[in-house]
Amino acid sequence: MHIVLASNDNYAKHLGVMLQSLLGNSKNNANINIYIIESNISSKNKLKLQRVVGRFDSEVTFITIDDNFFNSFERKIKHISKETYYRIIIPQLLSRDITKALYLDSDMIVMEDISKLWNINIDDYFLAAVEESGIKNNRKESLSIPTECSYFNAGLLLINLQKWRENNVSAQVIQFIKENPTVIKLMDQDALNAVLYDKWLKLDPKWNYTSDIQKRHQIDNPAIIHFTGKYKPWKFEHPFKQEYVNYLNSSQWEQ
Repeated sequence: MHIVLASNDNYAKHLGVMLQSLLGNSKNNANINIYIIESNISSKNKLKLQRVVGRFDSEVTFITIDDNFFNSFERKIKHISKETYYRIIIPQLLSRDITKALYLDSDMIVMEDISKLWNINIDDYFLAAVEESGIKNNRKESLSIPTECSYFNAGLLLINLQKWRENNVSAQVIQFIKENPTVIKLMDQDALNAVLYDKWLKLDPKWNYTSDIQKRHQIDNPAIIHFTGKYKPWKFEHPFKQEYVNYLNSSQWEQ
């Protein structure tokens, strides 16, 4: 399994919590390869992340990039960092012999064995994801997405790297961002949907249980909790704040 993450130094702690939850609930950590795309994580926080992963006999590979390429890309939502754009170029950053990868946002906690998600067959799709809650038809129309198609949340992407490379998907997404600055509101998520609206497999919402889904549809045992929006459990009250605190404590991050 190839798990890809993107973070800056400010989010390193929350990434550590996510890794604690992911590896703590995995039944075969020896089979998990972790890659963290970053441009400014401090040496101190890298050591802390390595320590979290090391306790589960796993290793982490840091992929350090020059993010100046993304300087011209707008951040229209303050609580979303520039690192969100890094997922667009995952196929170029990983070895070409890796044909499948799972991208996860840092503001998540994993409550189930991730191999159940990894083993979903996506041979006929460019990616698998969970439908975003509350996207209106006029929003799709502005992105030239047919109203009958669904729109996905890009915080969790099970990516068919081979198809992305063969069809130059990364270049298509970057081109869409550059050519449609006034249309895009949700940054690279909008662009990914505009390019891949009819090429993705819809997953059970339990795999990306966002704050928006929580308001509309209660799931008793979510597999992955995603703290979307500005009300993060490390700043505000949240229905799953205690779960976050539990994994923070078990990560021993502050020590």
